[in-house]
Amino acid sequence: MQYPQFIAIDASSWEEHAHPVAIAWSMADGQIKTTLIQPEDDWDDWDIALQDLHGITPDTLYQRGETLWSVIRELENDLEQPYLYADDAGRTELMLEKIYDACGRDLSIEIGSHEEVLQEPALEPGAEFHQTCDDRVHQMLLAWAAENGRH
Repeated sequence: MQYPQFIAIDASSWEEHAHPVAIAWSMADGQIKTTLIQPEDDWDDWDIALQDLHGITPDTLYQRGETLWSVIRELENDLEQPYLYADDAGRTELMLEKIYDACGRDLSIEIGSHEEVLQEPALEPGAEFHQTCDDRVHQMLLAWAAENGRH
């Protein structure tokens, strides 16, 4: 059984200079991977309200986050094709570009809206404000499975 691949990224804030702090994606078999992202030294943006949402502190990212190269390598290895569906395609693409730019690489993945493969909304409006990235990927997978008779 082949599932579409979904992605979601949690950011340090809603500001333009925000940086990614956690990423989750689904694989073609429906499994979900998620990891914390170790920030670059000059990524110092932080919104304490979002910290309350995802429970991640800057110290946690430095101690337990994966390097940007590790994130790219694992994500690219898990892709069946370089096209992923996101709950917020524009913001997801912006956060991925920050990861790739920090590694001196061009973004090699295209991001589309989850609405391309889902008939009904998978997420409540404003879900990105109160659900973590892995929760959002899980909900998109469940919605796709329900619509396609694969529970």
